[in-house]
Amino acid sequence: MRAYVLCGGLGTRLREVTKGGQKAVVDVHGEPFLLLLLRQLKTAGIGHVVLCAGYRADQLETMLADLSQGAGLSLDLVIEPHPLGTGGALLNALQQHPADAPYLVLNADTYLAHDAFRLRSDGVDSVILGVAVADRARYGSLRVADDGHVLELLEKGETGPGLVNAGVYCFTPAAMAGEQPRPCSMELDLLPSLIARCALRVVTYAGSFVDIGTPDALAAFKASSDRSAQQ
Repeated sequence: MRAYVLCGGLGTRLREVTKGGQKAVVDVHGEPFLLLLLRQLKTAGIGHVVLCAGYRADQLETMLADLSQGAGLSLDLVIEPHPLGTGGALLNALQQHPADAPYLVLNADTYLAHDAFRLRSDGVDSVILGVAVADRARYGSLRVADDGHVLELLEKGETGPGLVNAGVYCFTPAAMAGEQPRPCSMELDLLPSLIARCALRVVTYAGSFVDIGTPDALAAFKASSDRSAQQ
């Protein structure tokens, strides 16, 4: 199975740590964060990964061979000709590496247990991974029908417990058929189109879910991974 990893973000909130570099390769105990993520994909049975890059893609290009060897995965790098957003980055990568079977899409700045990446489509509906949290305020949350189909993506700011978007998807080959590469958002443009067709359902997940997008979150992840290594 193939996975497309979105690595194009500017990492504005992590600038004091990355010093203007690629946030996906920020150092975690001597290794780039992206390598840890790629190893999780390998464990989950992924054999080929396409890195969708924009900002500081040169860093990924330089590290590509080492990342491939370190994770034991076949890697390809697709570089945006100009900023395309999360949705456009995927569409651009699909044009260069078309998918003829269900495929994963995920963000490069979120750490989840490898079980999260065993997400599979039934071939009819595409799937989004949902995480139950005590407070949804920091995340985009999901409104879901009784049969599991997603009814609406809610913006950040909704408070209280609920199901939030973990940023991991398994799309059918037909999900993006006919979509041309263009600047667009996964959450604001591509997913609502699937929801309107009643073609997106949720699978819930209860494992590790860490967004390293802020200095505090990254520091907490480093501390927790260091403790795990010592046990």
